[in-house]
Order: sequence, then C-alpha cells, then structure tokens
Amino acid sequence: MIADMETINPNPDPREAAAGLDAAAGARRAVRDRPWPVWLYPINAILLGGLALAGLLHSSMLATFVVLIIGIALAALNYWAGRLMGAPFVIPTSTGFRILGAVSGAFVIGSLFARAAGLEWVIVVCAIGAVASYGLGSILHYRSTHR
Repeated sequence: MIADMETINPNPDPREAAAGLDAAAGARRAVRDRPWPVWLYPINAILLGGLALAGLLHSSMLATFVVLIIGIALAALNYWAGRLMGAPFVIPTSTGFRILGAVSGAFVIGSLFARAAGLEWVIVVCAIGAVASYGLGSILHYRSTHR
C-alpha cells in the first residue's frame, strides 16, 4: 500500500527513468560549471596568502585573531559570491582546480606547522606556494568555464 503511494506510476519505463537521471546529471554539471566572477580568483589567492603569512606575526594571540578574521572573510566572500551565482555550496567539476585548491590548502596548513617549528622562511615559501597553486588552479577553472 505504501509503495503505491510513493510513485504515480508503480512501474516506470526504464527509458524514461534513464532520461530523467541523465537530465538531472546534466543540470547538476551545468550548475557546477558556472563561471565565477573574475574578481573572486585574485581575492581568494590574496586571502590564502594572508592566511599563510599570519604565522610571521610574533604575537600568537594576534596571529590567531588575524587567521580568524581572514578565514571568516574568505568563507563569507565565497558564500556571498556563490549566492550571487545561485549556487553557494557548489564545488566546480574542474579536476585541476580542485587538486590545485587542495595543494594551496596544504601550503597554508604547512605554514602553520612551519610556525610551530620556528622556520620563518618556510612560512614565506608556503605563502608563495599557496598563492601560486591557487592562481594556476584559477586559470584552469576560468578556461574550463569560459569556452
């Protein structure tokens, strides 16, 4: 009895079901491949570099405050830009962008470990790596969405 109430047609046509699934997958991909505003790429790169460079501050309380402010700004900016595009939580399909975004995040995390080890020059290298890897990923994402 419950199974009859869940669907209008208890025996769906396999071709219609496959076509519906294909349409849903196409719509999902179209949303994930929407172009981002061009201004978002450099701002994200600068904020990621700022997160990595926060370890150069000698006051750990000030560094924590700066990381918190920059992290909140990064999240809020991307949420706001995503809302403007109509998809605030969508991750792009560009594999190169996702990989280089993860590499950029690894550089930021590496800068935190470098701060704990007292290696200030490594913090600068990690910041440059974070900005460069995100910048390369941004180029890949831009090219994949602006065809």
